[in-house]
Amino acid sequence: MHSPISTTQTGNEQESSHQSDEQNQQNRMLVNMLFARFKAIYTHKFASAYSTPDEVKLAKREWSIAIRGFQEPLLAYAVERAKETYAWPPTISEFLNLINTAYKVYGLVNPRSAYMEACRCRMNPLEFRWSHPAIYFAGSKVGWYFLRTEEERKTWPEFDKAYLEQVQKVIEGKQLTIPKVQQIENKQEDLMITFIPKLVAETGLSESKVAALLYYTKKTEGTAVRANYRMKTMKELAVLGFDIDLPS
Repeated sequence: MHSPISTTQTGNEQESSHQSDEQNQQNRMLVNMLFARFKAIYTHKFASAYSTPDEVKLAKREWSIAIRGFQEPLLAYAVERAKETYAWPPTISEFLNLINTAYKVYGLVNPRSAYMEACRCRMNPLEFRWSHPAIYFAGSKVGWYFLRTEEERKTWPEFDKAYLEQVQKVIEGKQLTIPKVQQIENKQEDLMITFIPKLVAETGLSESKVAALLYYTKKTEGTAVRANYRMKTMKELAVLGFDIDLPS
């Protein structure tokens, strides 16, 4: 007898589905905004491009795919440049090129280049020579250790989203300033970045094993819970034959 298949969504699945619905709704709103702007700017030239409602629906679907992930300020900038550049409504390819020029105008790089730059940061991100602070803040939100150790299929979507949020802040006029080294906000994150390679070199253990051993650093500094976890880790290292004094 076959067991019944459960159709109940888990909490993570429900949250993911809700986020996807919100993203789709936001995307439809942005496409409708673009089409309204194009219609106002190009009048009959734009209207003549789509002779039937089905053609409009199909076109909106393609534009929705093309602009997914871009925020309204960036799209609005590209619309203004299109108005100055093209006598006829731009194609999707032409419009995406205008978005890329927007990055350059604000001193930014495109999301993929920003991601590759963030992944090149192997040591203290506060001392890295960033091409723009937006990359630093996007990487900080995602997590430097996460970027350095997880697979691209996990890190790229998270970074892309975080970076576009920073791009929007820049376009809106917000000044992004990387804190000085002595103003480290997340000491646990910095400890993980600097101490894990050292412990890997000293013990020969894998990065994942060392990261698990340093779990205690995620506990609040100065608490009994953190001290107990630290002592447990030192005992585990001792069993493995290592006499190492871990940072408190």
